[in-house]
Formats: sequence, structure tokens, C-alpha cells
Amino acid sequence: MKYLIGIPYTNRPDLLYLAVNSIKVFWPQAILIDNSKNYDLRYDKQMSPEIPVYEPPVPLTFSQTMNLLQRMALERQCQVLLFMHNDAEAHPGTPEAFLAVLQELQVSGRKWGIALTNYDTLAAFNMEAVMNVGIWDTVLPQYFADIDYYRRMRLAGYEEVITDLGVTHHNNASSTIKSDSDRMFLHHITFPLYERYYETKWGGKIGEERFNTPFNR
Repeated sequence: MKYLIGIPYTNRPDLLYLAVNSIKVFWPQAILIDNSKNYDLRYDKQMSPEIPVYEPPVPLTFSQTMNLLQRMALERQCQVLLFMHNDAEAHPGTPEAFLAVLQELQVSGRKWGIALTNYDTLAAFNMEAVMNVGIWDTVLPQYFADIDYYRRMRLAGYEEVITDLGVTHHNNASSTIKSDSDRMFLHHITFPLYERYYETKWGGKIGEERFNTPFNR
């Protein structure tokens, strides 16, 4: 099974070290996406040189980063794309167990779209499903983007596999925003706007959606 695992980075290098060091089995297929303002990882001496770092021309949003990783996985002819939050830490044995689950899914013939651990702190996407479902909605740069994409996967008939494998999400999640006062300020302003967009797109709040196609078109 050919795969790629991507970890986007914006801030909190201390948490990134924990994430990277918890998935050493993935290192040969790993890539870091440096979305920091000043390309922090370019000057980082603690990060393993075994993991390549991609520097986009400008910092990308979460959705843009996921679209970039999809393109990278397609160009490398991967069957699976893995994604990990930079504030996550896999428990001992989880990466190996996750790989085993993915190998089994690939040979099982099941129509699976995404495999989750502790939600999507460490997740895997079936590239066959990705090619059918398409790219992430960049109107939703972060919050609601995941809910939107996973809904589209389910509507396309792809299974969501829950593994319950151990992964810690440090700082109760959202470390990128919590560690940057400017981002936190913008988050409080824009969150209701993205929430409203999601409701308009799917005809209701999360769990109360009425549309099976975006904007009921």
C-alpha cells in the first residue's frame, strides 16, 4: 500500500515535535507543510532532517492544505492519504495498528472513504474516494470544513471507519488558534459566518441538514 502522511504546521513547535516523534514508522512517507508566517521550520534545528518540509508561497488555510496534500498524494500515485494534526500525539503502537487496519481495508473490497482514530487527529483517506468526492471547500478555511467534507463522503456512499486507536489531542484541540491572539480574535468574528454558510449549503445546522446536494442544487 502506497501512502503519504502530511502534517501542517503554523505554530507551537513543541507540540509538533511530540506529533512527529510519535509516528516514526511513518517518517519515510511523511511531509510537513510549513504554514507559519516566517517559515519557522526552515531554521528549526530540532526537527528531524529525515522529514521533508514543503514551504507554500503563502501560508495556506486548513482546507487549502488538505487540497495540496490530495494533489501530492495523486502525483505520487498513493492509494491512501494520511493526515495528522500538529498538536496530536499517537499512543505507542497506534501507527503500526493503524497501518494494519488500512492494509486490511484496501484488500477487503469495502467502499471506505475515511478511517478515524480520535476523530481526525490522525486520519486516513482512501484516494479512490477522494477522486470521486473532490477537493475541500475553501470557503470554509478551517471550522466546519471537516464536517462538510465527511458529509460529502457519506453522501457519495463511502464508509466512515472508526478505529478508536489511541491518539492524544493536546491542549483540548485548536492549539493553533489558542496560541495566537490575532487568530483567536478573528475566529470569534468569523465563526458565526462560516456556521451560517454551512447551514445555507446543507439546509440546516449540523445534525439537522436537509439537503443531499450543496445548496439543494
